[in-house]
Amino acid sequence: MDHLALLLWHALLVSVFFAFLWRSTAVGRRNLFLKTFLIMVIGGTALGWLMYPFP
Repeated sequence: MDHLALLLWHALLVSVFFAFLWRSTAVGRRNLFLKTFLIMVIGGTALGWLMYPFP
């Protein structure tokens, strides 16, 4: 599998888990899911891009 697909799959599963674990309302769950999902995807992509030039 492609690394980006694995990153997206992991971010999706962890974000759903955290949203249901820490929030009790639907709006709170949605907001936490979006926040954690975007942070993980953007952060992981940025970190990978920054490490790309190094072996």
